[in-house]
Amino acid sequence: MLESSRAEPKSRPAKQRPPFERIALLLQGGGALGSYQAGVYQALAEANLHPNWVAGISIGSVNAALIAGNAPEKRVEKLREFWEAVCTSPLGIPYLKSFDIKDDLTHRLVNQARALNILLFGTPHFFTPRMPSPLLWPSGRANTLSHYDVAPLRATLERLVDFDRINAGASVSASARLTFRPGISFISIPRPIASAPRM
Repeated sequence: MLESSRAEPKSRPAKQRPPFERIALLLQGGGALGSYQAGVYQALAEANLHPNWVAGISIGSVNAALIAGNAPEKRVEKLREFWEAVCTSPLGIPYLKSFDIKDDLTHRLVNQARALNILLFGTPHFFTPRMPSPLLWPSGRANTLSHYDVAPLRATLERLVDFDRINAGASVSASARLTFRPGISFISIPRPIASAPRM
């Protein structure tokens, strides 16, 4: 995850922007890889390498929206805020760094319990399980076919991303597309290059 805001920022000499016409940042999908991408973006921003184009798929499209939908000086802050929000335990059980598990069996059991916790209760600010499950009670409506509801993700992004900035092409062009309901694009980009699975 991103370097904590409580830690002192590393002092690096400001570098000149490279003499390239454009800098593109391509972000792939892969769940937890997204928090790594946020840390990489922080390092790029500290090196004064702000992209002109951002493209992403799946979790990469979420990060692309957070980058393109904020002014350069706010991007790292918004990425950190997003990742700290979605990494919260659904039951409010904190991750204790000092609680180091040395035993392999105990470590696996704790990881399985954490995974079950997310499976049953979702992830705050990201997704929640649909009740009743579409497996047990199919509604037939296209927007309720998945086991999880991503309305919390939509609310989180509406709070953290300026979609008017993205659609206006303010400083970064994003090619990611987030779709929250069939046929309705949440980010309307004229020529999407990459897209996330329909959520």
